[in-house]
Amino acid sequence: MKKIALFISILLLVPLASAGEWRGDGTPLYTIAEGRIHGGVYVGGGHGLTYEDPYVEYFDLPGNIEYARLYVPVWNYNEGDWIEVSINGKSLGRSSEPDYVAAWGICDYVLNVTDELSPGMNTVSVTYHNTNGAPYSIVLVAVYNDTTMPQTRFWIAEGNHALSQTSKIDHAEVIFKGDIPKEATNATLWTMIIAGNEGEIDKLYFNSNLLGEDVGRRKSGAYFDLDSWDVTEFVGTANNSVWFERGGETYIHPFNAVLSIEFMEDQGDDYIEIHPMAESEGENLPRAVVMVLVVSMLFLIYRVRSKK
Repeated sequence: MKKIALFISILLLVPLASAGEWRGDGTPLYTIAEGRIHGGVYVGGGHGLTYEDPYVEYFDLPGNIEYARLYVPVWNYNEGDWIEVSINGKSLGRSSEPDYVAAWGICDYVLNVTDELSPGMNTVSVTYHNTNGAPYSIVLVAVYNDTTMPQTRFWIAEGNHALSQTSKIDHAEVIFKGDIPKEATNATLWTMIIAGNEGEIDKLYFNSNLLGEDVGRRKSGAYFDLDSWDVTEFVGTANNSVWFERGGETYIHPFNAVLSIEFMEDQGDDYIEIHPMAESEGENLPRAVVMVLVVSMLFLIYRVRSKK
């Protein structure tokens, strides 16, 4: 009976070890682009994990796009998978390696699409090869020029940080470095979170001010949350920050944080600065994952010996 009980206990653990290769804690969010522009920032997309193929999203854009990044978060990446993005019927080619990957294959493909977009409605479609996975969403961040608008300071942060019980990582912080005049107005923060669940209470802060609880609750689609926050009253004069807190979430992945702040008066010349992309960190297996894998190996050894 003891052997049977042990066999059943081990068998229950095996699926955890077969979920795919552990790919580390991922990449903490960092600023990939920032600048000042007479114009604004567009952030949009959706619509959750649906397994539709192709996965299609529509974006109604202003003219004069100066810089644009397209994000395709995907569930359950494995070696050999790929996606192919098309914009307005034009294929951008296949992408075989995601730019950011973490945990058990939650990944993000990122494309610079500045020269691929048109004013008005744009159709973006993604076809993919992934046996058990699919896109969570298609999200576009675009900076556009409009000389009739106030000057805007902006930051675009990206990454893929696995906040989880398994890795014992409970929070993530993004700092938007730079001085802001007291006369700044109309500040907007956008956040994109993957893999949140309703009722598992996470928290989101801006400069230590609570913006919301249970933010990652699949309100924008299955396992997908894209939010816009008015943070005008909370803006500081230097180094504003966003704080993602895992709280009761089993695991949750912050993917993006975008901040734009309008100025009442110009603060200098317009510019856009692009920073180098960061690499994933924390490739070591968490202790809990190691234990599951060890137990699974023992189970396989037991099965082999029991047949002799």
